[in-house]
Amino acid sequence: MSRADPIRSNYYDSVELFEKLSDFLFYVAAVLSLVSLFVDKTTPRLYEVTLTAFALAVIALFGCGLFLRLYLTPRAEDNRRKDYFSKAFGVNLTHDQTDGYYNNAETDPIRRLGAQLLENSHFSKAITRRMARFERWRATIYVAVYLICVFNRQADIGIVLAASQAVFSEQILSKWLRLEWLRTRCEATYESTYRLFAGPPPKSEFAAMTLESMAMYETTKSSAGITLSSKYFGEMNDALSAEWDAVKTAINL
Repeated sequence: MSRADPIRSNYYDSVELFEKLSDFLFYVAAVLSLVSLFVDKTTPRLYEVTLTAFALAVIALFGCGLFLRLYLTPRAEDNRRKDYFSKAFGVNLTHDQTDGYYNNAETDPIRRLGAQLLENSHFSKAITRRMARFERWRATIYVAVYLICVFNRQADIGIVLAASQAVFSEQILSKWLRLEWLRTRCEATYESTYRLFAGPPPKSEFAAMTLESMAMYETTKSSAGITLSSKYFGEMNDALSAEWDAVKTAINL
């Protein structure tokens, strides 16, 4: 079966590119903040260049963050939802539609909506688990270095402040905590949606509970501000697709 996802290439690739750029600028700013502590202040020109480069890196990081949160990410999520509802209700809300995804035998729009939510959360919970492995190690290393600086009485206060700026930024501790929160919410969405199909309630309750779960899933993604890794998706796609086929068989989708 052919599979195509123009939304990923047309919108999410730009999101991932700017996220990588933000990470790069963060590390540049972190290094320059440390370098500025050791630059000989008796060499004014070099010190001014270091501080200017640090300021430019911080401003660029701020600009990338705003561009991501206010334009690139909302644009990508809006187009993903258009495809999601197009598939559920059999309409064309966008010309950028996926092919080979959302495969289930449901014909009722609300039940298709629920089945698609189950599929999405199935993939999301697995990919966020994989992503969390790396973020846990990275956060642990940074926090360990930070604590060493804090409890080392001989550590320069400037180094402690620079370490604090790095650890408590959006790229380290905050990102890890947001990812863990996203993972737990995706798992909860999957479990609640699975139960809807395993022991279906009356039609009116099914519709209300499906829409509630879908709203929770979408607000969770928006609040977390984490883009699922396309690399891990590619690596895990075959195994997760096979698991999804088994899930569909188990609940007669």
